Amino acid sequence: MGNWQERLAVAEFAISGTDLDTARMVAARVAVLDEDGSELARWDWGSDRADAVVGEVAQTLRTLLVLGIPLATFDAATGLTVLDHECRRRGIEPLAEPAPVLDPLLLDALIEPEYEGSRTLNAMAERYDVEPGSLAAGRIVRAMSERDEFSGTPSNLHARQRGMRDGWPVLPLEDIRIIEDTQPIPAPDPRPSDTVPMFDFSDGGMLALEPAPERAVAPSPAPRRIHVAAAIVTDTAGRAIVVRKQGTTGFMQPGGKIERGESALATLIRELREELGLEVDVDATEFLGSYEAAALNEPGQTVRAEVFALVTDADLTPAAEIDAVYWLESPDDTDSVELAPLTLDVMLPLWAARRPALF
Repeated sequence: MGNWQERLAVAEFAISGTDLDTARMVAARVAVLDEDGSELARWDWGSDRADAVVGEVAQTLRTLLVLGIPLATFDAATGLTVLDHECRRRGIEPLAEPAPVLDPLLLDALIEPEYEGSRTLNAMAERYDVEPGSLAAGRIVRAMSERDEFSGTPSNLHARQRGMRDGWPVLPLEDIRIIEDTQPIPAPDPRPSDTVPMFDFSDGGMLALEPAPERAVAPSPAPRRIHVAAAIVTDTAGRAIVVRKQGTTGFMQPGGKIERGESALATLIRELREELGLEVDVDATEFLGSYEAAALNEPGQTVRAEVFALVTDADLTPAAEIDAVYWLESPDDTDSVELAPLTLDVMLPLWAARRPALF
């Protein structure tokens, strides 16, 4: 196989589910193995470090792959796809076409295409006489390299595996909105601790396996969407209420950010109760759809709103973080107060379209 066997990286991922669009990476391990299978270096991320795992794993793999160290990982399409989606979800730069990747699951199919037995990691470890457990994927790849059927450079093998599965090793994402959280997660520093390898060119361009925090440079965070539930709340006279939060100048629809694990309707019920003292009648509340607009108070950010409509005769008074309320007389009332882009671009046209049938 060649001198690439002097160094082999191994990655193991623990993810929270089987749906690649919604799964989360909760733990990971990356190691560099010597040619005899011993560990030269290892980095572990447990569930107690879930806030750092995505950025640090991506940085670690990026560094090792740039150095030309092949990466062995079992069922690469699952682990690397979830890592890719987690990076995009959190505004972290994903790995750009990671290669070469050596996946024992696919390589075994190249070696023994007619084999009909189990191809679980433990079953393959037994077949290739490798001790199961931590880092077994890398040691299986080394055992495979001793087989006559296993030939080619890591790049050649990577290309052959790509031909077996479309999009491998990172399955394509058709729409970023599919993987967005209900509440955007603040993007962590891609290297927020001293646990991942970095380049060190101060001494002949060698890889620094020791921490070099002063060399870490965080990329500019990607714009994120702020996911909210908002409502066109009208009174029996046909007016629509807008609210202004404390410390701001613009008025917007009542509502607020959707918390993780919370439905848009649950958010609406909670926010209208807190902001206006309004108890929402769910049966009389209509869902109008999902819309996007520029955020009023977060420059450069986008608001994605789950929009509802309801009519009430309740006495609405500002509470919690609401500093003032204003009743718009009609959808054409755009100059009386400063209005948020979501209100101007989305809410007023929706209100204009439905108002004749209601009032």
